[in-house]
Amino acid sequence: MKISRILIPSVVVAAIAIPMLSQAVEEPPFKSIKKEGNFELREYASIPIASAPMEGMGKRDKSFNNLFKYISGANDGNQKIPMTAPVLMEGGPTDAQAAEKGRMSFIIPAAVAQAGAPKPTGEGMTTGAIEASHIATLRFKGWTSEENRKKAQDELDALIKANNLKPVGKPFFAFFDPPWTLEMFRRNEVWQRVEK
Repeated sequence: MKISRILIPSVVVAAIAIPMLSQAVEEPPFKSIKKEGNFELREYASIPIASAPMEGMGKRDKSFNNLFKYISGANDGNQKIPMTAPVLMEGGPTDAQAAEKGRMSFIIPAAVAQAGAPKPTGEGMTTGAIEASHIATLRFKGWTSEENRKKAQDELDALIKANNLKPVGKPFFAFFDPPWTLEMFRRNEVWQRVEK
């Protein structure tokens, strides 16, 4: 009885605190052009990123670990870099050819990018940028299952068409929360670059 009295409040506090902590990290600024419900058309300046190869959306732990090592100092400057949000993922099926399996990216903080981001030392890792663009986004909740991703992507495709927008390149996913965040509090988005 005493254990349950302690445990239940602790779970409630964690459920509230974890999402709040996840929002304390830097996110890339943008200008909102249009917003309707969970759909938003945004204008982003160039977004500096560090990327690691990813063996499809179903196998991403190694990619995350390599990127985490990069921000922890596995770079040519032995520099620690603050964590940012969201984590970006783009990729095809696990059985696709290596070039089509995709990548995972961490956004490099603005101050670090301005000073010159250090180069990663991990195999296959790169630094670069998502060029300045308009990005159509759709927010969705829940776990990052293939079913949830496909449903969100299909919905975004329909909204892009309804708004007479022209997609550029492949869509990718933006995940804002640490893996232990409760499902009801998770913030996920699917992003699609569109013509300006």
